[in-house]
Amino acid sequence: MKLKWYLLFGLLGGLIIGPLISKIPGSTYILLDKTAIEFKNNVALGMLILAIVLLWLVWILVRYLLRTSNLTLNWFGDRNLRKARQNTIDGMIALAEGHWKTAEKLLAKGAQIRNTKLINYLAAARAAQEQGDDKGRDHYLHIAAKTQPDAQVAIGLTQAQLQMQHKQYEQALATLSHLRDLSPHHPYVLKLLYQLYARLNDWQHVIDILPKLRKNRVFDTEQLSSIEITAWQHQLQKHAETANFDKLSAFWNGIPAHVRKSPELELTYGKALAQLQQDQELEVLVKDSVKHQWQDELIQLFGDIDTPQPDKTLAYAETWLKQKPHNAVLLTTLGKLSLKAQLWGKAKNYLEQSLAIIPTPSAHYYLAQAYNELGHPIQAQEAYQNGLANEVKPRREYDLIGDLTEKR
Repeated sequence: MKLKWYLLFGLLGGLIIGPLISKIPGSTYILLDKTAIEFKNNVALGMLILAIVLLWLVWILVRYLLRTSNLTLNWFGDRNLRKARQNTIDGMIALAEGHWKTAEKLLAKGAQIRNTKLINYLAAARAAQEQGDDKGRDHYLHIAAKTQPDAQVAIGLTQAQLQMQHKQYEQALATLSHLRDLSPHHPYVLKLLYQLYARLNDWQHVIDILPKLRKNRVFDTEQLSSIEITAWQHQLQKHAETANFDKLSAFWNGIPAHVRKSPELELTYGKALAQLQQDQELEVLVKDSVKHQWQDELIQLFGDIDTPQPDKTLAYAETWLKQKPHNAVLLTTLGKLSLKAQLWGKAKNYLEQSLAIIPTPSAHYYLAQAYNELGHPIQAQEAYQNGLANEVKPRREYDLIGDLTEKR
């Protein structure tokens, strides 16, 4: 539209200026060395105006060409970006669907977009690992680090996760140790460290980082409590395997008081004391434990205590009947302690009460002993047989003699 107006104004100007120029008198000379070229003034002025118009048209043409070139370049640039973006999207879809090779190829191609290069290379590293290509994985992670040096923690976390997935625990530990130096309070670094130590059964290091886990709120209170108890329990079991009571006792006393009061720790320590035949320590432990929580397994261990005064131990245990009058484990324990105190009738009564609630092989066994001491061998044999029958429970009951007869 502008060009049409320019042409119209130029035509009108020529019609007006032309006659005026033609009336200009005189001549104009151009000297070239010793040669003089003469132009009439009206012709010279007309040529000057024509030259200006031509220069103006050339300028318009150059501007148009430059603008067209930029549009062309932008079109090709936008096309490449669109293609790279689509490759990234398709690559992420392939990764989610488990098409690892396709995902790796598309994500590597799509890494042309500056804003998504890091994501592309990290995802490509995961795709490479899923194909068992650890070298390819490390290659993409190396490129990601060079592409975005300020994302060392993100890249390192991805590397540690992938190494742990491939059970490359030594490499993962080195990676996480480096990340911990870079960011000592990073919650996810600490979480991965805990997971790695747990897989390595390195519970002492779990105990060492517990304050960091708590301070940085890596886990909620319930989870942290469970981790703490599990870690101390594993370490306690490790010390129990040394079969050295002094070392075990010293370690037990070094455990935080609130952890020692947990059922898991008390039971683990109780089993260790029973194995080491530390009956006096076990008796104290069980009596203290019952005051704040009840554990059938500890009560069962209490019945195996070899005490010099079984009648007093029995009398103390009988006070628990107020708390648990119908507990089969407690009644069996009282029957065992009665046998140790040579109170055969009392043992028989407690064991029969226990069997009435839950028939167990151990209760039948101790009841048979009570019958023997009371002079009832036939009833003792019946108790032994009942205990054996209770121990061996076939998936289906059948008449063995009848089956054999039918086969004949």
